[in-house]
Parts: sequence; structure tokens; C-alpha cells
Amino acid sequence: MNSFIFWYHLELFIGFIRLKINIGVSIFLGSLLLGVLFGLGPKNLLTSLYISSTEWSTVRLIIIIVSIMALTGIFSQIGYLKLMEKATKDLFPDEKYSLAALPALIGLLPMPAGALVSAPMIETIADKLKVPPERKTIINYWFRHIWEHSWPMYQAIIITSAILDITVREFSTKMFSLTLVMILVGYLFFLRPIKSQKDKNKNTKEGLKLFLKSTYPIMVIILVSIVLGYDMVYGAFIGFLSALIPHFNKINHKEVVKYALQPKIIFLLLSVMYFKKLLEVTGAVEALPRTIIELNLPVVLVIALTPFLIGLMTGISFAYVGMAFPLLLPFFTGFDRIALAYLSGYMGMLFSPVHLCLVFSAEYYNADLGKVYRAMLIPGLVLFLLGVVYISFLL
Repeated sequence: MNSFIFWYHLELFIGFIRLKINIGVSIFLGSLLLGVLFGLGPKNLLTSLYISSTEWSTVRLIIIIVSIMALTGIFSQIGYLKLMEKATKDLFPDEKYSLAALPALIGLLPMPAGALVSAPMIETIADKLKVPPERKTIINYWFRHIWEHSWPMYQAIIITSAILDITVREFSTKMFSLTLVMILVGYLFFLRPIKSQKDKNKNTKEGLKLFLKSTYPIMVIILVSIVLGYDMVYGAFIGFLSALIPHFNKINHKEVVKYALQPKIIFLLLSVMYFKKLLEVTGAVEALPRTIIELNLPVVLVIALTPFLIGLMTGISFAYVGMAFPLLLPFFTGFDRIALAYLSGYMGMLFSPVHLCLVFSAEYYNADLGKVYRAMLIPGLVLFLLGVVYISFLL
């Protein structure tokens, strides 16, 4: 029954997107539908909405996103986005490579919706290269997530290490090849077709100076949240202040506030957190792995399918790790199975319609989400198949 409800809910949710209903509205309607299918009445639905909107995890997320949006607004006003564009022109032999480099830099920060930071950074170059909205979305989204297989600061990797009693270093080292595979697939499918525009008059030294000058607030976030280990909410807010204070008298404060507090973005955040809360309240996510295991499917299929579906439902890497891996622990007889479970969950997360980076990137560029999915399908399949080939050699 739970499996039927899940698939029925997913099909309807995809239907909302195909009808081009606003993404935030689609998620909100899908959340209500999930609650109704699991037997929740109006009172429980409203109570869950109130709790999900006021609990710290949601407030924290909103503070992080608002800080990031405000930081981006300041960047735009003080010309830092132009400096980044100039820096990448000097640092890379071909301008199209900066389309991947900037999201990859932001990808080192394990922050929710980090693609929002890189989206405006690559927009000018992408427009100059005549990159359509859907490809902008994919490039920004794809290269933002290349590190999530192996960067040791990601929560999913840390949780995997704790659950399976292996070192973060061992996991990251063995999985790093998947990061390289994702870079290769992204280049072949998304960057290579873009017509090259090379500039022979490059100044690498000057480009490095401009890059450091224009990205120092991001470096502050890395210092606070990664090097010093404080929560990302502090890193994002302090990073915002580090950009605001030196330029306080030069910027239009109303414009910064207006850019940071966009109603569509706030509603999207609340809708996503409401959906996650209803997954908890209804027990849908917890029931799904047990239902799959009870189907007596082949072990390899159970290992792949369980984290994939949880990743698809939640759009969060540490969710499929934290919820699926404890149940799959008896099946993890070698690192190859661990890696397969992680990769499968990652693929579900990558294609999740509630993944903040995906929906925010599409929203920012006004991209057709259906076209984005279609364009990602073959590259995603290639990434998975090459990953499985690599994993088959792991012990």
C-alpha cells in the first residue's frame, strides 16, 4: 500500500510540473496530497504546516538562503560578479570552462541551495555564449554537485562513515573517481557542445587577484563553516556581513532586502520543508525501505532501489544515507555494495523534483523543468553506468 501511494503521489507531482504549475505550488499541493492519501485530516495537515514553518530547521534554512540571496544582491550592486567574470576570463583558456568552475567552487560549500550563489555568477558569460536557460540550469546544477561523492565535509559522507564504521578518508578516497567521472560526463554532454571563445590576451596573475578579491565573502563562509566547523547558518550570515559592512554606504539597501526576501523563494522553502515534515508524520519514508525489502527482490536491486527512492523523495543526500543505510547494513558485505547504495541514492537525489538546487536554478533562469529533466536523462544514465563499472572493481 505504501509503495502504491508513493508512486501515485510521484506521478501526480510530475503531472503538476508538466502542467507548468509554479514549482513551489506544485510541491505544496503534492504535500497536501501525500497527507490526504495517508489519512491525515485538515487539523493534522494545518498542525504539520505550522510546525514545519516554525521549527529551527526551517528557520535555519531560510536564514541561510536569505543570507545567500542578500550576498548575491550585494555582489551584483558592487560589481563583484563582473570581477568574477573578468577573473575567470584570465584564469581559463576558454570562457566556457568558467561556467563549470564557478559552480564547482561553490560546491565545496555543503550548504542548501548553494546553486543560487553560482547561478548569477555564470549568467553573464552564459548569455554571451548564447547558452539557453535549460542548459544554464543543468551546467550550474551538475557542476555544483560533483564533489558530493567525495568531499569529506558533506554530511552524507560523515554519516556514512559513522553508520558503517569506516574512516571518512577511506570513503572519500575510494569514491573520488566518481567525482572525476561526473566532471568528464558533464564536459562531454554540456560544455563541449558550446562554441569556444578564447582570449589570447590573458593575465593569469591579475585574474587570480581579481578572483580572490571578488570571492572573499565565499572564503569567509568556507573559513567559518568548514575550517572552523561552525554551523552553515553562521557562515552564511557572517559571509553576508563581510560583504555588507565594507560597502554599507555604497549599496541600495532596499534593493538588497527586496532581492533577499523574494516571496516565491520563501514559499518554495516552506513548501519543501512542509513536504519533508509530512514524510515524517505519515511515516512514508521509514515504511518504504521495509516495504521494498519485504518484496524479496534480489539483494543488489534492494541495495540500489531503496536509497534511490528515498533520494528521489527527499532530494537530500544525508536523508538516503541516514534512512536507508541502517536497514541495508546486513547486505553491505563489501565496499562495492556500499558504493552502489551511495551512488544509487545520489542519482535519486540528483533527479529529485524537490532538490532545492535544481528547482532554484530552474526558477532563477526561467527554465522549463521538463526540458531540463529530458536533457539530463542520458548524461545521468551514463554517469550511473560508468559509476557501476568503476564500483565493480572496488573491494
